[in-house]
Amino acid sequence: MNFSQIFEAYYNLYRAEATTPSSNDDEYTIALRLANEAILRWANYDNTFWKELFDTFQNSGDGTTAATDVTQYDGPSDMRQAGGVVKIVDSNSNTVRTYPIIEPQEAQFKIDRGQYCYFTGDPNNGFTLNLNPAPDSAINGMDIDFVYYKTPTLLTGDTSVPEMSNPYFIVHRMLANRFRASRNPYYQAALRDSEDMLKIMQAENNSGSWANPWRLQDNSGAAFGASQPGSWSW
Repeated sequence: MNFSQIFEAYYNLYRAEATTPSSNDDEYTIALRLANEAILRWANYDNTFWKELFDTFQNSGDGTTAATDVTQYDGPSDMRQAGGVVKIVDSNSNTVRTYPIIEPQEAQFKIDRGQYCYFTGDPNNGFTLNLNPAPDSAINGMDIDFVYYKTPTLLTGDTSVPEMSNPYFIVHRMLANRFRASRNPYYQAALRDSEDMLKIMQAENNSGSWANPWRLQDNSGAAFGASQPGSWSW
């Protein structure tokens, strides 16, 4: 569902007119801004990590390669949060080296020969990847890759497509804010519809898929009621 279709659905609900305004009309400009506000509402809702907003460095279009003795690299332009590891990948897509990602304030306590990396910066001004130790000639020219969480892509025109699973949330959020601006008494009803859609998207996002339902992970390696080596048993 692109913005042209979103705008048509929104305007039909707002004005109940068959013909939508052109892109030169003020209504189009207002609608585009309202649509992007809805996307930002979705992206920042309840500290949810939306599946649609995970990407990899190489897939982002900003990916780069390791260079001998170079320790700093520009991160993805749309990065919001880092993942868990940075990988060095050869031409056969094999991982040849892994750098665990640590918090930047922890770097000062690490030994110089330790293998780790961290990001400095912020989502508004961009991130810098710092590798330690500096890459050697053995990995020179190999891809640097990692999973990261990104900021949403905003809409710019008719053909723009939002990343969320249910774009009708945008339609109803736009309608609610248009009613709000005009002090329309139907604002609360439209807002309720949009928030219901948002909650359903969150529930679907957090519940896995029909084949792989979400379950609480146990990383302890222990089984309930079983004694572990070196532990007390009664």
